[in-house]
Amino acid sequence: MLTDQLASEIVKRTMSILDLNVNVMDRTGTILASGDSGRIGQLHNGARKAIEQKLTIEINSSEANRWEGAKPGINLPIRFHDDIVGVIGITGEPEKIRGFSKLVQMGAELTLEQAFLTREIDRNARMRDDVISHLLLGSEKEKAYILDRARSLKINTNETFAIILLSVPFHITSVQLVKQIEKWATTLVTKGDEMVHLYTNQFVILKKQQIPYLDTDDKLKEFIEKKLSHAPISNLTIALGSFASGFLGWRQSFQTAQIIKDTAETLYPEGGVWDQHTLGISILCYRFLNEAREEAGKISAIYKKLLAASDGRSLDVTFTTYVKENGEMAKTADKLFIHRNTLAYRLDKIYEITGKNPKNLQDLIELKIGQILYQLSI
Repeated sequence: MLTDQLASEIVKRTMSILDLNVNVMDRTGTILASGDSGRIGQLHNGARKAIEQKLTIEINSSEANRWEGAKPGINLPIRFHDDIVGVIGITGEPEKIRGFSKLVQMGAELTLEQAFLTREIDRNARMRDDVISHLLLGSEKEKAYILDRARSLKINTNETFAIILLSVPFHITSVQLVKQIEKWATTLVTKGDEMVHLYTNQFVILKKQQIPYLDTDDKLKEFIEKKLSHAPISNLTIALGSFASGFLGWRQSFQTAQIIKDTAETLYPEGGVWDQHTLGISILCYRFLNEAREEAGKISAIYKKLLAASDGRSLDVTFTTYVKENGEMAKTADKLFIHRNTLAYRLDKIYEITGKNPKNLQDLIELKIGQILYQLSI
């Protein structure tokens, strides 16, 4: 319990207040930390005596010669949960330092207690993270064990949560920046929520349903979008899974959020807040690509022909803008800063290359699906 690091902290704190040397010894009487670094690792006989007798041992100048290597001072046992775990020694004539020695002893014990509580909080937080991670990722095989651990940590596995999945771009390697993002992520957390640092670049928030303020997927998206403007980076991707009750519902919501994240990161590297509704057909394309890659490849090959043309890049931008403007020629031409005749020529060129006419609704849909599948596969 009394580590070298903790002993050094006690010495540093105490000596910042007292203009006296302080030593901290372990339960064997060995000096762990001292204002006199040359004494670290030496055996302190006054401390050994204090441990053996479970009492405060005072050594004055006239007695110091009888203690091998000792200096005048007071050595007080450090107790933790009724056990003596070490000794704190203050160098000086006992008559001069006796008045505040008990306060020094109390300070050391409080530092020890604080360190223990901090470790316990960290340990419980890690256990909670581990259980929630297993609830989201685990298999049916370990279900009973995980549910038992969840109950012991007072995690209500029947609660209604939505999944918020924050994905930090992989090119961000700065630990400090990741910590800033994590700190910002905590601003999304309110009472009753859970937050887990799942992977090195992912944070998961289980957002508790709050009726009537935050009880629908649309309200959740609006809430996150308002917060996003204060994020430490501009290209943060946030994927939202729908509200669901029970840990199996959370798991499904999390799996959906993962698909949304992968899709959004590929198609929209500029970041943003995404859900099933906003990505729509792109989600279906992602699933199709992963479940029927060969068939998906045949469809994307049509659009690949377009990109392989000498003016493929220009035609791709034209098609994308045309779709965004709902096929309205005038608006599309204005957006592209071209004449309508030029736009008509480009659309005819797309038809010529792909065999799909953008002015025909069915062909337009096939071209768009081909474009999405191609983008997701590269």
